Amino acid sequence: MSLQLIVNGISLGAVYALIAVGFALVFSILKFSNFAHGGMISAAAYIAYFFYASFETPPSLWVTLLFTAVVSLGVALLLDTLCYRRIRKNNSPNIYYFVASITFAILIEQILTVFFGKTSYGFPGMFEVASVRLLGASFATMDLVVLAVSIAMLVVLMLLINRTKIGLAIRAVAINPRASRLMGINSGFIVLFTFALAGFLAGVSGTLLGIKYSVYPALGSSMMVKGFIASVIGGLGSLSGAIAAAILLGVIEMVSIYFLGSSVTPAILFGIMLVFLFLRPQGISGKFAQDKV
Repeated sequence: MSLQLIVNGISLGAVYALIAVGFALVFSILKFSNFAHGGMISAAAYIAYFFYASFETPPSLWVTLLFTAVVSLGVALLLDTLCYRRIRKNNSPNIYYFVASITFAILIEQILTVFFGKTSYGFPGMFEVASVRLLGASFATMDLVVLAVSIAMLVVLMLLINRTKIGLAIRAVAINPRASRLMGINSGFIVLFTFALAGFLAGVSGTLLGIKYSVYPALGSSMMVKGFIASVIGGLGSLSGAIAAAILLGVIEMVSIYFLGSSVTPAILFGIMLVFLFLRPQGISGKFAQDKV
């Protein structure tokens, strides 16, 4: 097995980790699977593409990433305002969240299809050097940049969650929202901040996926499946578990495609998820959803 294959798998898994972490953040607070996150990733890919292509001299990757992430943050807050806030105020059952998230995911994909059709858009050449040779192997510059950006984002996120006061508040609300309110934590603000953070991550992952592959309406939903599988394997609501599972999933996917072909790979990934559900439903992290931080 070549070093190049492993690095490509880790690069892909790191992007899956961004998706899975955004998914797990919302689950840890509200205990529902926010499938609208996939629609936001698709929307972010289009935002990044048209922002990048609208300039005669295209902006840098970093400017494109920042712009898209900030716009996606705003979209996430709008989605929460339109979709989830009333459900929270009415203390509705979690099934309402699930139905609303599925509805908005389909709605976003259909809106993108109406306006842009099913045509795939490819980013113009963003890197002057297409490949780099390291340790006797040739790596695509795009894969190395995607890997670096994804890992940097994950490190910053984990530092935010584990080393800051707002991260402590997020963990407290995730464990016990009622006790957190009694301790003076503004749980409403924490929920909004969590959605904003998930939206920011959707902007970054949507941009990276659009650059790595192409931009089309179903991009987010197809990748959201991988993020969901990683969340289940890692342990629903566990950020560290989701990251570990996503990177493992990326490597397994690349190896499977290389040796068995792309048609067999989805069955293998779902099979792995089913094995975890049967043998270790709490996931890699070893905790159940209500115990997650």
